[in-house]
Amino acid sequence: MTPRPNAALDRTFAALADPTRRALLERMGRKPHRAGDLCHGLTISRPAVSKHLRVLREAGLVHANPRGREIVYRLAPSARGLDQARTYLEHASRLWDRALEAFKAFAEEEDLA
Repeated sequence: MTPRPNAALDRTFAALADPTRRALLERMGRKPHRAGDLCHGLTISRPAVSKHLRVLREAGLVHANPRGREIVYRLAPSARGLDQARTYLEHASRLWDRALEAFKAFAEEEDLA
């Protein structure tokens, strides 16, 4: 059975694959931040942070709220992509559990033979 492509799930995993983006999400998880404030303590440029924020927005993980001349970033209240990733990982975990149980049963049968 060929798996169906899921662009939203792919974007979520691609966004979460980068450690800088995960660090940005952790910061926004504590409280909303202005774009400039998210740069503090990172070893990358402000334009690079903006690119990371764009990837997170496109994955539906964060929202950008304009406030005058500034933009405040916060975690998306309903991160559908994250829910899809969680569902996928739970399914994959069940598959691995079944495969490991089958391997264990096979190994135990071989020991008895």
